[in-house]
Amino acid sequence: MLSTVQLLRSGMRTVPQRREGPSLLSDEEGILHAREHLMAGHLSEVQPHWIAPDVRDSWQRCLNAKLDPHSPPNFEPIRTAQLRELRAASARIYEIARMEVRNLYSQIAGSNFAIVFATKDATILEIMADSSFTQLAQQTGIVPGSQWQENIRGTNALGCARETLMPTVIHGPEHFFAGNSDLTCVASPVLDHEDRLVGVIDASSDCHSRQMHTVALIRMSALHIEAELFRDTFRGNTILQFHNRQEFVHTLDAGLIAFSPEGIIIASNRQARFALQDLPVTPGQSFDTVFHTSYQRFLAQARIHDAGQITDRRGSTYYFLTSNLARPTKVLAGIEFADKNSNRSQRIGIQPSFVCDDPEIRQALQLAEHATQRHIPILIRGETGTGKELLARHVHSVSGRTGKFVPVNCSALPEALIEAEFFGYRDGAFTGSRRGGARGLILEADQGTLFLDEIGDMPFALQAKLLRFLDQWTVRAVGSASEETVDVQVVSATNSRLEQAVEDRRFRPDLLYRLRGVEITLPPLRQRSDFPLVVHSLLALHGTDCPISDETIHAMRQHNWPGNFRELKNFILRLILVANSSVLLPSDVARVFDLTNVPAKPEPAPLSQRDLRKSRRDTIITTYHSCNGNVVRTARELGVSRHTIYRELRRVGIERRNSRKPCSDTPKT
Repeated sequence: MLSTVQLLRSGMRTVPQRREGPSLLSDEEGILHAREHLMAGHLSEVQPHWIAPDVRDSWQRCLNAKLDPHSPPNFEPIRTAQLRELRAASARIYEIARMEVRNLYSQIAGSNFAIVFATKDATILEIMADSSFTQLAQQTGIVPGSQWQENIRGTNALGCARETLMPTVIHGPEHFFAGNSDLTCVASPVLDHEDRLVGVIDASSDCHSRQMHTVALIRMSALHIEAELFRDTFRGNTILQFHNRQEFVHTLDAGLIAFSPEGIIIASNRQARFALQDLPVTPGQSFDTVFHTSYQRFLAQARIHDAGQITDRRGSTYYFLTSNLARPTKVLAGIEFADKNSNRSQRIGIQPSFVCDDPEIRQALQLAEHATQRHIPILIRGETGTGKELLARHVHSVSGRTGKFVPVNCSALPEALIEAEFFGYRDGAFTGSRRGGARGLILEADQGTLFLDEIGDMPFALQAKLLRFLDQWTVRAVGSASEETVDVQVVSATNSRLEQAVEDRRFRPDLLYRLRGVEITLPPLRQRSDFPLVVHSLLALHGTDCPISDETIHAMRQHNWPGNFRELKNFILRLILVANSSVLLPSDVARVFDLTNVPAKPEPAPLSQRDLRKSRRDTIITTYHSCNGNVVRTARELGVSRHTIYRELRRVGIERRNSRKPCSDTPKT
């Protein structure tokens, strides 16, 4: 049976390479035996079945570079100013990679990992690490600005991937220097459309925390960065995205080809060249030398449907999507068409209408602002009341879009009519429909922003239709035979764990991947460093000039604020009302807490996601009973939708009696 290390490494290659030989040594024993020979200066005597060929080759390169496994050199990261300059010089790839580092970290957070992106010279630009791994990361030099070239840091996954341009796994004692033997590292190179190295993405953990799926995740992240870099590089050109299977058109396996306005190939990715390997998919070739139709006919079809089927010169058929379709012309009969995107990049940096002095909030703002410039869907996570809609509205304001900001509470829409509400309907589409039909929420947001709040509560049946919309950006109204193309920025938000919903088969995994083009998590109020500024801001919002002492703010900060801004806003209003003097004092804080029967207490230890879900459900059931079974009062008290209350009641087996008197509704147990 293959060992864990062999399985990790085999996942990075097309064919798993087992170490066969006459020895009965286990994989770990073989590595240690080979290491003894390395330390003794006898690398040439290492047997092939002791250690993987790529590791042995790396050790040999290290020896050729005059590295001594007994004497690791001292390493100092580059200065902060140099790191800043390096990030600026690599701005385009850095912004794309930074988004991917955060997305990948969100998938494996809590697994004792660090996610790293480095330049083509193996200098770390960005890192996100679990707090449990931070100490080991600092001890081994996995910090921003540190350099991990193989010829100075010895065998390591990041340096090897840079050297070989191949995905690499380096485990424990396979590292050239013993100081890194507590690490297991998985790295994959990031290449541009001409197969030139532009960076390396890496996941590092301690030897006991490595996970099999990390290999696949790192490779997928590298492919995602490459695809986004391709789209960003050729954002001014029509891009054809294709695959021979329809369900894979929107995946990382799809081929990408960029064309000039005349239909000349400008560039293609590796997937496109592999799929069309017998055809001239090279810069300078025309569209019709590859595909069995003219470029103008293809454009005419794509402008109508934005998707379809196309056949190459060998007779193979592919499903395709298109993006960046050029207008026929920018000037017609002396009339110049305005470029709707021309002023978007100039709006980055607009001051938001809310307090954002916390570094994590500023980072979230910057990430969201750059995402909207690339028309990337944004998923905002955070507890209730953390300001998800405020951030979404800020995204709309900086996007420069001329359309509306259309907020949609996915849990509040009637399930029977939700498709018609989203996509619109034609006159007479169903019984009770409005005369003349309705445009639908998506069309209302055309040229603007569609904000999908509580996305985790979207009915499963609608999720497939939303996924299709996100793939093709077309809308077909209920009762209509034609489609309309729309241009919207999609921002979704949730305070629930969508990954758990995927496991429970309540949420489509492909929709989750599509929605979280960029994922942003807003910290709860209790963790924000700008809490005093938030308090002063809310005081001003209430129109009071009452001064508040630092001691008073400190007393307020001891509370957990589970309702975040909603709770704090109401608390400050009560604080103003009960104050006995012109200054808000700590004693006033205590009085408000006494009046509301909510004790001020220190922050508890963080709960697991399962515990959070149970706590949320218990709170809803307890409040429901305290409201005498009145769903409307329960929803109003908790600040959630009635749909959410009904759903949680069903999950615990509570059914409501059919009564026209809400106050007399009592739960059946």
